Amino acid sequence: MHLLISSWRSGYRGRLALLALPALIAAAVGVGACSASSDGSTGTFGDGGSGASSSNGTGNNGEGGAGGDLFGNTTVTTTGGSTDDCSEAAKLIYIIGAGNNLYSFHPPTLAVTPIGVINCPQTGGATPFSMAVDRQGTAWILFNDGRLYNVDTQNAVCTATSFQPGQQGLTRFGMGYVSDAPGSSDEKLYIADFNGSGIATIDTTSLTVTPVRPYDALFQAAELTGTGDARLFGFFTGSPVQIAEIEPATGHVLSMAPQPSISIGNGWAFAFWGGDFYTFTNPSGSGSQIDRYSPSMAMTSTVLTGIGDNIVGAGVSTCAPTQPPQ
Repeated sequence: MHLLISSWRSGYRGRLALLALPALIAAAVGVGACSASSDGSTGTFGDGGSGASSSNGTGNNGEGGAGGDLFGNTTVTTTGGSTDDCSEAAKLIYIIGAGNNLYSFHPPTLAVTPIGVINCPQTGGATPFSMAVDRQGTAWILFNDGRLYNVDTQNAVCTATSFQPGQQGLTRFGMGYVSDAPGSSDEKLYIADFNGSGIATIDTTSLTVTPVRPYDALFQAAELTGTGDARLFGFFTGSPVQIAEIEPATGHVLSMAPQPSISIGNGWAFAFWGGDFYTFTNPSGSGSQIDRYSPSMAMTSTVLTGIGDNIVGAGVSTCAPTQPPQ
């Protein structure tokens, strides 16, 4: 979603979409991110298991630490939101680099396709900070000055919106769309305060922000991802970082899975696709790496290192599958 500047927190009961960043910059895969800086306090809520691997997140070995039981032993039976109104393009993950390069990512094949360089009318050297994608395939990209832009994911054409930064005291935030109900094509754009106070929504017609719903745990910064079966998840900064599920109506943290093998570094992103979560981090400062958290196996593994770009934004629409393709 964006460049990490403080800690984030998030909750998740589903799985994140795998991203890959292309050969435009050395090999490829990527998702929503932020630029990183200070760590938040360690979350203690919940009973997720701890991982066994090191926390530097820089190794090339396959498997990292195991997370907790993110689902709380609940069997997931829904298949996600209606896809009747969705194009195939709306089912992809889209990612943005710090240098304004936009890509699509197809998780089953790990294909990363460069789309173009977004040319938003930003001022003062502002850069992308966070990203979400709606069911029409439009990317909503927040820049670090609090301005919000619409980007066509087919051609990278950028259009300024009339969104006013600073509403409800929020300038920088994580973003993610969530279906209003399982199987519904209606959705809302949720945002997570970068200072860790809670979540809110943006009315995408009036571009107004609702009051923040405070968290009851994990009071750090978070990147968000949502699903077509009405679930909201966050990737929270801290020590260790956490993947958690958040109740959209209240901000209540429903469950969490610590990720001790993941180190955020200079940038981070987060997405869900087909039952798994993908985190994009830049622990060494030389380029992003991708880790996949599989809730069904309670296992985190590094799937790609050495990406020659700093992934600072990712978006996946509620058209994306919530379970692995058959």
